[in-house]
Amino acid sequence: MNALRRTAALLEVLGVFVVGPLVMGLLVQWLGVPVTNPLRNLTAEATDAELVTVTRQMFVLLVFQYAGWFLLILPINWWHRRRGPAAYGLTTAGRSWKSLVLAGVATAALAAWPAYSVLLLDAVYELGETVPWRQALFDMSWRRWEFWLFMFVLSFGFIPIVEELFYRGYCQRRLAEDWGDGPAIIGTALMFVFAHGQYLILNAYNISFIVSLIVLAVGAGVVFAWTRSLIPSMVAHAIINVPMTPLWQGIVLLAFVIGAVLIARRGMAVLKQVFSNASVGACVALGVLGIGWAIAAQRIDHLRFVAIGMVVLAVGLEAAERRRARAVVDPNALHAAKVG
Repeated sequence: MNALRRTAALLEVLGVFVVGPLVMGLLVQWLGVPVTNPLRNLTAEATDAELVTVTRQMFVLLVFQYAGWFLLILPINWWHRRRGPAAYGLTTAGRSWKSLVLAGVATAALAAWPAYSVLLLDAVYELGETVPWRQALFDMSWRRWEFWLFMFVLSFGFIPIVEELFYRGYCQRRLAEDWGDGPAIIGTALMFVFAHGQYLILNAYNISFIVSLIVLAVGAGVVFAWTRSLIPSMVAHAIINVPMTPLWQGIVLLAFVIGAVLIARRGMAVLKQVFSNASVGACVALGVLGIGWAIAAQRIDHLRFVAIGMVVLAVGLEAAERRRARAVVDPNALHAAKVG
């Protein structure tokens, strides 16, 4: 594949990933909307009224966070002539809704059992601590609609839509254009997992959970590459994120294991198909870059200025490549003109 186009695609995705929060900050400042991260002060003793307030704050924060990214992505895609919902995976891609939903359930069955195993093991042996806000969610009462409203926004309702739209619908799709599906899946999956800073704590729980999340993220990437629709990955993401007690986790884990055994051959065939032309070196390179960039973005404030330059350079390289392509004369068209 064209090295210049590969470089441009990589610079664009990595640059947008870091510049998006900067655009978010400018947007918040321009509109004068108060945006806070309610997770910092969340405790297990949060009242019903406090949970409603936290839910509203979380929704506003997420809306502005993803608006920051897509205010960059939309004009870039428009310039690339990637327009309409289908350009972001918001399509059935010629398949029935039933088949896409079933593909999402199958993906959850094949890719979620490691995560459920870790959660069940932690419930018995306490593998290690997690961040305070996650522990607060585990410890607070779940027997109230306010909790489930909050989790709908944070976990299994709103988050699966916006995260899949950004990571698979933009990052993976953009990288796949010039790197192929395999490297794009690996690079995006690892960037997605390590962007979740709540798991970057060195203990048995978080290390094992990161490994299980990588399996989940790769599964979501594979089903998106196979169907060209975000519906299955959104369904799988939502199923996986539903809060469950250890009893229900055990029941679902058993169902997933049975389901995985029944469809393992089909799942392996899809995996081989998606990765059939993937370069191992490209997969490793994008994987390492995805991990390093996601961690650096959380710890190096001045990286945003480098990222701005990366986005500008990416657009410049793509413009140069477009001009070069237009300058190449089609021999058949030239011959036709001479004959005419």
